[in-house]
Amino acid sequence: MQLQLLFSNTPRTLPALNAFVRETLRQYPFDGATADKLAQCIFAAAENAIAHAYPDGEAGEVKLRVTEENGKLEFRIRDYGLPQDVAALERRLHDPAQPAGVHSLAWPGLEAVDEIHWIGFGREGKAIQIIKWLHDNHIADGDGAATLTPFNAEAPLAPPQEYEIRRMRPEEAVQVSQLMYRAYGNTYLNEDVYYPDRVAAQDAAGTVISFVAVGAGGVVVGHYALERGVDGPVVEGGQAVVDPSHRSRGLLDRMKEAALAEAARLELLGWFADAVAVHTRTQQSNISHGGHLCCADLAIAPRTQQFRNISTDLPQRITCLMFFHWLTEPLPRTIFVPQRHQSVVAEIYAKLGAPATFGPASEAAGHGAIRISIAATHATIRAELLGGDTAHQIRHAKREIVERSHAEVVYAELPLSDPATPSVAEALEEEGFGFLGVAPCHALAGDDLLRLAYLVEPLQREPIKTADEFCGRLVDYALAEQQRVQASL
Repeated sequence: MQLQLLFSNTPRTLPALNAFVRETLRQYPFDGATADKLAQCIFAAAENAIAHAYPDGEAGEVKLRVTEENGKLEFRIRDYGLPQDVAALERRLHDPAQPAGVHSLAWPGLEAVDEIHWIGFGREGKAIQIIKWLHDNHIADGDGAATLTPFNAEAPLAPPQEYEIRRMRPEEAVQVSQLMYRAYGNTYLNEDVYYPDRVAAQDAAGTVISFVAVGAGGVVVGHYALERGVDGPVVEGGQAVVDPSHRSRGLLDRMKEAALAEAARLELLGWFADAVAVHTRTQQSNISHGGHLCCADLAIAPRTQQFRNISTDLPQRITCLMFFHWLTEPLPRTIFVPQRHQSVVAEIYAKLGAPATFGPASEAAGHGAIRISIAATHATIRAELLGGDTAHQIRHAKREIVERSHAEVVYAELPLSDPATPSVAEALEEEGFGFLGVAPCHALAGDDLLRLAYLVEPLQREPIKTADEFCGRLVDYALAEQQRVQASL
C-alpha cells in the first residue's frame, strides 16, 4: 500500500492529519496501545515540521508518505524548508541525555517505533523516517527455541540423496531462519533473517530473492539470497548457509548459480558480495565465480560476529572484501579520483574489465546534500549531491556520530562521476577518512562510488586474511592510508 497526504504548514491541518494517521493505522494488526503510540510519534513529527520547517510567516508544504512493503511500514514526513544540521537532529533522536532544542521533540510514542532517522536534502529540506515492522516474531522466541542448537561442524554426513535447488516457498521461511540462527547464532548483521515473516515478505516483494537446497522429506538444508539493498541496478549476494551434515556436495555453488541466473533475467548490471577476511574461503569462492575485488571494507562488522571453527574472541572489528561480478558488458566511464589514488583505482578498474578514463577535477559550488544511515556500531554518510559545503557537512556529521552515537567506524561515499569528488575526498582525508576502494553501480543512475572510512580504533594487519596477491595489496594500501590520514590529525 502507498498513501500520500500533502498539507500546508498551518496548525489548522493537524486535526485532519491526526484522523488520517489513526485511520491508516487501523488497517494493520496493531493492538490499541501500539497504534496509539505510533500515531503520537507520527503526529509529533508532523507538528514539528509545521512549527519549525519554514521561517516564521512563510507558507510551505509538508508531505506525509505512507509505504508498506516487505513487511515494513514506513511513514516519511518531508518538508522543503530551511536546511538543518541533520547529524545533530539524528543525534538528539537517539541520545535522550541531550536537550531536544528547536527542530526536535521528546518524541512521544518513540518506544513503539523500530527505526527513526532524519534524512537531509540540502537546500531541498529534510524528512524524518519512521519505520515499524509488521512482523516481530523472532525465530528464537518460539516454542521450538530450545531445539535451535548451534551446528556441529563435525556432524556425520547425511545419507546420499537428491537435492532440489529452487526459489524458497513462503512456508519454508521458518526453516531458513532456523538455519541462519543455528549457523550464526544471533550475530548475523542483517537481523531480518531471524524473523520468518520478514523473510517471506521480502522474498514475495522481490527485495530479497531467496534460493534453497531442499533434501529428502522436504527439509531445507541450504540457503542463498540476493539482496536488493542498494540504490543502483545491482544486488548483493549473501545469507549463505549449508547444514554441515550436507557439506561437500556442491549445494552452495548450485544455489549461487541459480541466483545468478535470476539476476541476469532481471537485467541487472551486476552483483556483489562482501567476503569476510576472518578466513579466505568466501573470498576464494567469489574469485572462482569470476568476482573482481574492488573495495576493502575495513572494520565493517563487529568483532562479536561468530564463525564456525574460528574463535569467537576476535581481536578487532571484522574486515570484508567486496567482490563485484558483472552480468552485462561494462560500459566505458569517466571518473574523477584524487591523483594520489589514481594508480590503485586504475588497477581496480582494469581487473574489473571496465574501461575508465580519469577526468579533470574541479571545485564544487552551491549547497550539497548528504544522506546519513546509522547502525548499531557504524554509520554511512553518502553525498547525494556535491556542493561547496559537502566536506563540512560530512566532517560535522562524522564528529557528531562518533561523539554522540559512539559509532566505531564511519563510512563516506562520493560519486565518482562528479568532477568535485577529488577535492571533497582530499578535504575528508584531512579529517581522518582513508581510501577503501570503489563500489561499482551502487548509485541510483548506476554510477560508481568512491568509498572512504574513518576508524575510531586502528586495525592490525595480521588478523585480516587475504586469498591472493591483489587482495593483500589492496588491504595493505587501505591500512597504509589509514595510518597516513590519522597521522596528520
